[in-house]
Amino acid sequence: MVSVHRMMSLCTAGGAMVVAVLAGVPDPQAYATGEDREKRSAEVLRELVPSPDGPGCAAAVGRRGNVVWEAGRGKADMATGRAITPTTVFDLASNSKQFTADAVLLLVGRHRLALDAPLSDFFDDAPDWTRRVTLADLMHHTSGIPDYEDLLHAKGVELTEAAGQQDAITAILASQPDRPPDRRFSYSNSNYVLLAHVVEKVTGKPFTTFVQQEFFTPLHLRMTVSPAADVPGKAKSYDEKDGSFTPNSSPWKQYGDGAVQTTPGELVRWADNYRTGRIGGTQLLAGVTEGAVSTGDTLRARGIEEGRYGAGILLLPDKSLVHRGDWEGFHSTFKVSPDRNTAVTVVCNVESPDHFRAANQLLDIWTG
Repeated sequence: MVSVHRMMSLCTAGGAMVVAVLAGVPDPQAYATGEDREKRSAEVLRELVPSPDGPGCAAAVGRRGNVVWEAGRGKADMATGRAITPTTVFDLASNSKQFTADAVLLLVGRHRLALDAPLSDFFDDAPDWTRRVTLADLMHHTSGIPDYEDLLHAKGVELTEAAGQQDAITAILASQPDRPPDRRFSYSNSNYVLLAHVVEKVTGKPFTTFVQQEFFTPLHLRMTVSPAADVPGKAKSYDEKDGSFTPNSSPWKQYGDGAVQTTPGELVRWADNYRTGRIGGTQLLAGVTEGAVSTGDTLRARGIEEGRYGAGILLLPDKSLVHRGDWEGFHSTFKVSPDRNTAVTVVCNVESPDHFRAANQLLDIWTG
């Protein structure tokens, strides 16, 4: 199975604590019912995480680049009892893909890349099929390339064994696409591992360095690309069975398809770039949705309605943006309102089937 992949007030309910942080709100008139929204948001989190004694979730709401509400509930580390708070770091998993796609779009805007360039341009002695796959095919998941997770598993490499970026790329290049590239959407993490390689090839910099210099540092975002790393303040992830929790982690070190580590508050701050285009300008913003392809019903099982997949993000019929991330016990939902003014993020360190619904509820609360 393919993973789809990274001022304080205390609210209590039945003795259970929710830690909430309220940031400065730029437009008080727009939040005349702010207290009510905070209470309703806390209720959403309590419903999502009924008990504070097990692993849980954190959530944040952003408005035009400002965090207007964020909270955490549950345990970040069951062994130590450390609680999840708004400063707890999570692996965003596949919610990292937007940064990879935007890195490519940034280079396209600087005339250093073209989306119609064949993948073969970026490898020496590449297999023949790479001549027919373009960067746009990779970005929109229309390449037909199988997922490297399945390829490594087929070679006997388990998630508990070491596997790096080059291991994934080698497995991909040794494989054959399931079909020729076309406009049919088929989600594959391989596409974004390959795009990260392209960024490195063109810039001569490690992907992690390029993203840090071009996105995280200019926007003052406390984010890092660190696959399989024990980042300070990071939550541990868990599997649940019959009410018991087992630590879940993997030494796999791929990036581009995942591996961004941050808090939900930082991700909703990043979301404002979809409104302002501060990084990349109007050309990058246009590239986010240009050429987007229909997902059909391929994501319906994950709770996502049909939309069009753009640059590492899904465009829904109401023009909102959304993506999910799932990797080794970390689960996240990121959503941006149709007018790009409001964003929400919900992240969990254990499987929580309702985190996508919770994100929708929070967006409704703060845009209603």
